[in-house]
Amino acid sequence: MNAELAAIIVHDIKNALGVLEGQLRVLSTDIPDERTNQAHATCLALQEKLIGFLTLYKASSQGLTAQIEALSPQDFLSGLQRHLTLNQANLEVVINQEDMPLIAFFDENLVGLALEAALQNATRFARSCIELACRKHGSGVIFTVRDDGPGIGTQEAKPSTGLGMDLCRAIANAHVKGEQHGAVLLANHPDGGAQFELILP
Repeated sequence: MNAELAAIIVHDIKNALGVLEGQLRVLSTDIPDERTNQAHATCLALQEKLIGFLTLYKASSQGLTAQIEALSPQDFLSGLQRHLTLNQANLEVVINQEDMPLIAFFDENLVGLALEAALQNATRFARSCIELACRKHGSGVIFTVRDDGPGIGTQEAKPSTGLGMDLCRAIANAHVKGEQHGAVLLANHPDGGAQFELILP
C-alpha cells in the first residue's frame, strides 16, 4: 500500500471517529457515567493521534507551513487548560503567568497540536499537577508543559509510539523567522518532574 492511499484511509477513519466522538459526547451528557466519560476521552485521544499522524504525513510529503497570527498566549493556554481539565479531572492544571507576553506570533492550530501532544504525555506521568506557561525568548516565545512526575527515564507500563515528539519537531521547524527555526526540548526540571519546551522564533 502506498503512503498516499494510507493517508486517505487514515483520514476516513478520522472522520468516522469524529462522528463517534459526537455520539459519545451526547451520551456522556445524557448519561453522566464514569464509563461513558472514559469512552469519550479515549475517542478524543484517538482523534488527536490521527490528526497528528496526518500532520506528520503532510510535513514529510509536502512540507508544513505555519499560518502565523498575533494571538494572546493567556487565552490560548486557557483554552488548552479547559480541554484537558474536562478529560483529566484527577489532575490540577495551572497556568504560570510569570513573564507571559500579552501577544505572541504563532500558528494556533499547529501549536495547539504540539502542546496537546505534550499534555497527553504529561498526564501519563504527573502525580497531581501540570503547569502550562509561555514566556518571552528574544523576539519569540517559549511554551512550556511541566509535570510533577518522576522525570525522564521512567519506564512506562504502556510505552508511547513516539509520534508526539516527531510531531512537535515538525511543528517547531515550520515556525521560521529569517534564518531561525523553532525547536523543541524535553528535559528534567531542576525542581523535579519533566519539562517540555516549544521554542518559537
